[in-house]
Amino acid sequence: MAVGAILPFWGAAAQAIGLDQAKQQGMVCELPSGYLRATGTATSDAQALVDRINVKRQAEYGRIAKEHGITTEQVGSMTAEKLSPKCN
Repeated sequence: MAVGAILPFWGAAAQAIGLDQAKQQGMVCELPSGYLRATGTATSDAQALVDRINVKRQAEYGRIAKEHGITTEQVGSMTAEKLSPKCN
């Protein structure tokens, strides 16, 4: 499955745009669906970051799903298993 192949992409993109810092500060967490959620402590910049990354993830999940004959939801769920921190 190519899901593991996208994880380095998220890590590289995350550092460049501040996702790691937003996660460390508790402003952003990972949903079981493989998408991000801004928490109640998130700034407007953190929310914008979440929105941008979720759009990119949706496109990538769609590409992978089509390539492997599965749904985008399945790709997102498999990816979510490898990401943290999880939302409560």
